[in-house]
Amino acid sequence: KHKPQFTMPPPSPSTTRGRRPRQLNPAFASAHGLAQRRQQSSNSSSSIVAAATGPARGGNAGGNRNRVDAAIRSARSTGRLNLSSCSLAALPDAIFDLRSGVEIDLSMDSSSNPGSWQSRGEDEVAVLDASDNPLSGGGRSLDDRLAKFVALKTLRARRSGIIEMPWRSAILNFDHLLTLDVGGNDLTEAMLECLPMTVREVDLSNNKLSRLVEGTAAPSGSSNVEPAIVLPSLLRLDVSGNQLTRLPGPMEVPSLQTLRFGNNRIEELSGDLISQCAGSLTSLEGTNNRLRTVPNLLGCKRLTTVDLGDNALREVPAIGPKVVRINLVNNALSSIGDLFSGAQVGRDDFRSELVEILLRGNGLRDLDEDVARCLTNATLLDAGQNELRDVPQVLGYLPLLRRAPLDGNPIRAIRTPLLTDTAALKVFLRKRGPAPPGPGYLAGPDLAAGGGDAGRAPLPTSGRAKSVVGLALVGTFTLDLAGKRLDALPAEIGNELASILTNGDGGTVGGRIKNLNVSKNLLKNLDDWLSAMPHLMAVEASQNRIETLPSCIGDVPLAELRMARNGLSSAALARSPVCCIGKQSSPLVMSLTCLDLSGNHLEWLPSDLAKLPALSTLVLANNNITTLAVGTKDGMESGWREGFKAIETLNLSDNKISDLADLPRCLAACCPLIRTLSLANNELSVIPPALGMLRSLVSADLRGNPQRGIRTNVLDRNATEILSYLRSRMDGEELRAMEAKLAGSSSAAKDPSSSAKSDATSSNGNERAEELKRSIQDVMLQLNNVHLTEAKKYALKKTLKMHKAALIKEERRIRMEAKK
Repeated sequence: KHKPQFTMPPPSPSTTRGRRPRQLNPAFASAHGLAQRRQQSSNSSSSIVAAATGPARGGNAGGNRNRVDAAIRSARSTGRLNLSSCSLAALPDAIFDLRSGVEIDLSMDSSSNPGSWQSRGEDEVAVLDASDNPLSGGGRSLDDRLAKFVALKTLRARRSGIIEMPWRSAILNFDHLLTLDVGGNDLTEAMLECLPMTVREVDLSNNKLSRLVEGTAAPSGSSNVEPAIVLPSLLRLDVSGNQLTRLPGPMEVPSLQTLRFGNNRIEELSGDLISQCAGSLTSLEGTNNRLRTVPNLLGCKRLTTVDLGDNALREVPAIGPKVVRINLVNNALSSIGDLFSGAQVGRDDFRSELVEILLRGNGLRDLDEDVARCLTNATLLDAGQNELRDVPQVLGYLPLLRRAPLDGNPIRAIRTPLLTDTAALKVFLRKRGPAPPGPGYLAGPDLAAGGGDAGRAPLPTSGRAKSVVGLALVGTFTLDLAGKRLDALPAEIGNELASILTNGDGGTVGGRIKNLNVSKNLLKNLDDWLSAMPHLMAVEASQNRIETLPSCIGDVPLAELRMARNGLSSAALARSPVCCIGKQSSPLVMSLTCLDLSGNHLEWLPSDLAKLPALSTLVLANNNITTLAVGTKDGMESGWREGFKAIETLNLSDNKISDLADLPRCLAACCPLIRTLSLANNELSVIPPALGMLRSLVSADLRGNPQRGIRTNVLDRNATEILSYLRSRMDGEELRAMEAKLAGSSSAAKDPSSSAKSDATSSNGNERAEELKRSIQDVMLQLNNVHLTEAKKYALKKTLKMHKAALIKEERRIRMEAKK
């Protein structure tokens, strides 16, 4: 008559508030054969697992029983068994019989512990993760009883110290396996032929594998036929970080998308393997191997990433147009001409999708222009540390190129700072010529950045000429006709310059002009210009086509002559009035203080330049000078001789100088005013320690030479430290002899009659003013040192202000005395 009743399971201790826990009715439990429910406590999980699993095979290390218990309960309800990071020495016995020992709980929260008829067994588990466990039990191998997990789709056991896998006893039975991840272990052998055809991802990275197929020998090979690997669903294969010498030959992987085999010892990549996955391969990563050749990759239409750096490739692999990134650093390439197929490169409209091209550390002698034309989508082109002598001008027209480091190359045609400044490099390259045919390039030279003469129109033929000349008669008296594409002096400008001034002194308008700027034109000579303006003090005629200097230039008292990037030869310079110094010196010889002949065709140094008494700045960079030894060329004296007594700045960078001859001794003995010396990017095999005696140097650049005697980090220091290091390499006798010579020359330098500059200063009574000017210049040069501390900069700036104030007072005093 009375219905049986069930007692509620005991609530948690936090809600009982001292009441006696409720229990299952004993009579009902006895009538139905049910075990009495155990009391819940703080260690109830451990009790359940103890009743369900029994002792773990080989012991359960790490004291993480609660996590294991929770994982087993979750596996029974979800089919996913996660035992990662549980400090297991072996897999627990309980996981191989998940339905055993399951208790029936008829309480309202029975969902947390389902009955045996609701629990999933090991044959229904789809995911098993045993990663990050020290599986030292069972011979450091996965349990053969894994064969019970017949429905397994994902097996992970990363970083678990495994040395052996149950390939035939267990893996062979996983008909539904999709992912196998056992990276970071100590496996020495794999059997890919045992994998089911359903597998999609295989990760065997960072093991000690020497073979991937049973019976496969080392690269010396055996005569046995390797078993075929048939994995039609495989999408990703990672065998990087092993000891492989080759990849298996017969592999049928038509769906493979990612192949990673870096950090091995592989010498050859099978062409059959590439052809098998040509239609699906998207990423090929094989860095740090011993590859000498790579199969043609043109057939891989979906390939986007090619990473083959740190190998021994001698020929660049041919790639398809869809590749976005290619890494070929630290190989043995000499050319990239075969990067694309000939049919592609030959078309003006062909454009590659490459965004990053990494070519650093090869032996490239040139960047193939036909290949460079196809790189309109490139943002990074790293060609540093190669043997490049020049780069194609088309790089300047690539619209998306943001970084193109070229450091570490023996490039002479481009100034050193441009090799690491891509924006400035592109502007420079666009000045060389127009863009190649085809779409996708920049429109033309960047006029806003000051480059190029394209697009600049010649001067008008009407009143515009009078306006231009009129502007030159005010302010700095500068006639500026730069970038006008002029090939001669326009007649209208000539007429204006020859007109008589209206102030009554009878002079011409041209006689009032002091500075002339005709750079970036098409001029071949300066005869008419100098005749029309006989009192010029500065001429800027860089970037023209001038091959000789006019004879009338000797009558012009120029202080500055800048002729960079023209066509002057050494013979033409030696025959010009600049070097023809006789008993009666010309006005040019006596007044010239700055001579810039960089970027011309000089092959040797005319010795007569040493006789220019007031020359303080000499720039001969970017020429073809090979030696400074004294000799004779074309019947004229050549080489560096004693003289240059007023020289302060000497720039011989970016030449081919291999012999400095007497340059260090002459500079130390005859050039007490020298402040800046640049011998960068030449062919010096030895840097003479005698350069350390140039104590007056504020800036010294000796980098970019093939010498091996001085470390690069020493040459990167400031001038004072470099000179001190060079002096430390001199023996005592040599150092004393050099100091004795310098002592004699310095006493002679103090004599006013020994220096043209001192003569001029004393004769004009401006010795104090000249001394202050030199001091100001010295301080300004010191401020250019990037290694100065803030305190030192503050002190130098204060000294500079004091010198300028003293100079103003001295000039004011001189003017007052002149009025008296």
